[in-house]
Amino acid sequence: MSQCREYLVSAGGYNIAVTEYGNPKGRPVLALHGWLDNAASFYALGEFISEVRFIAVDLVGHGHSDHRPAEMPYYIWDNVTDLYRLISALGLEQVDLIGHSMGASIAIMFAASFPQRVDNLMFIDGLGPLFYEADTLPMDFSDAITKRERMISRVLKPYGSFDVAVEARANGRWPVSKTAAEKLMARGLTHTDKGYIWNNDPKLLLPSLIRLSPEQIRSFIRKVKSNAIVIIGETGARDSIIDPWLDDLTDAEVIELEGGHHLHLDLPIAQLLAGKVDRWC
Repeated sequence: MSQCREYLVSAGGYNIAVTEYGNPKGRPVLALHGWLDNAASFYALGEFISEVRFIAVDLVGHGHSDHRPAEMPYYIWDNVTDLYRLISALGLEQVDLIGHSMGASIAIMFAASFPQRVDNLMFIDGLGPLFYEADTLPMDFSDAITKRERMISRVLKPYGSFDVAVEARANGRWPVSKTAAEKLMARGLTHTDKGYIWNNDPKLLLPSLIRLSPEQIRSFIRKVKSNAIVIIGETGARDSIIDPWLDDLTDAEVIELEGGHHLHLDLPIAQLLAGKVDRWC
């Protein structure tokens, strides 16, 4: 079972926390989690990794990484910039990328923009980012402004105990096992005298003023030249973030497995996926 190494990387003015598994001298593979998750999303894969240098990232605003400045929103393209800077700060020229949900969107945009730097891709129950249609953009924009103004002063209530937080995460919109919830919450919470509070930046909950259009997203996906594997959970989020784009990703291996949106946290599936990643060597 792979040992875990944790450290901070200074990249683009942010301290970005990473958790590393596997062979420190192996082929570098960066793993990008989904919205409101953290690097612990890949703890199960990490435990089965042996051949590659497996680097699970806390994206900016999540987990133990820095937050964006107070007036700066969170947009998917800024994550792509963060990834570019992180890879450079790690001294890497070429990488393989694994992305879950939102992390898959970041990975596919990076691979399309810098094809010479990415050899292999694995998308776990995700592919393209959420979008706004061009025809409805003015209304989407105004709705986002009014919602942000209502939400911006909202303070999230702390959890009374760690167990209560774990229970809430295990039974959330995308349920996970109790063990997985414990891993995610151990990295995602801080204990204060008022209770357990999220490490994630509260601004992550605010609606986006601007999103890419379907045409723009499709242009990224069609430019991907890397070897790609798409992992689909039977009860996951395929309708909104996979199916609209799958035909635009050429020559991808598509694997549908029993499980939900976080299927990679189930140990048998994690072992299967880790084996595929190790064979990238």
